[in-house]
Amino acid sequence: MLGNNWRSVLEKICDIYFQAGTKIDWILVGSAGSVLQGCDMEPGDIDIYVKEQEGAAKFAELLREFSLTETSENRESHTWLSSKDEPVFHQTFPSGFSWSKARWVIDGVDVEVVHISNSAGIPDSTTGEGIWEGGKYIWALSKNVEFGNFTIPVVPLEIQLESNFRRNRQDRAEAIITALKRDGFDEQLLRKALSSPHLAAFFKRMWQSKSLDHK
Repeated sequence: MLGNNWRSVLEKICDIYFQAGTKIDWILVGSAGSVLQGCDMEPGDIDIYVKEQEGAAKFAELLREFSLTETSENRESHTWLSSKDEPVFHQTFPSGFSWSKARWVIDGVDVEVVHISNSAGIPDSTTGEGIWEGGKYIWALSKNVEFGNFTIPVVPLEIQLESNFRRNRQDRAEAIITALKRDGFDEQLLRKALSSPHLAAFFKRMWQSKSLDHK
């Protein structure tokens, strides 16, 4: 478990980014983004998506001090690390899914900056299939949250819920539902973000919760 160490690492990243004055379209995704929106869960890493491929290279330059001095011998994307000579890792899978990634371990925390150039048909729709957390709609639907002295963009919980339903991460889905129930949610966004089956499951879960509350 990372405890709160991820917070200090994210603060360090934000401090470097905002002081540099570099303009990159980026968004915090995954569990760290969920926690900053009020969810009770333990982040396993810090995941950042960038809208343009060059954004990964720009982040790699900003975080160059954390890169290896020699090229990473690990050639799997989940173990490869950015180096001075190879700051970004490009990979295309047999399905056609393609991404570019910069990756570090900073103070014991895995940090990834990712650009997805080809989603290989992963469902991403506002009209029934559900919005994918790594897809094209997140950029127009992002929201800003306060994090220490910084204001940073995150993927809304309504969209993150769909991703966790898809991954069968019931623990995280329940944590998101609890936060949405407690703090309220954007029903219009929710109806776009969730696939039809998951939308039905969400409202069933909410109905069950209300029934229990009234007992």
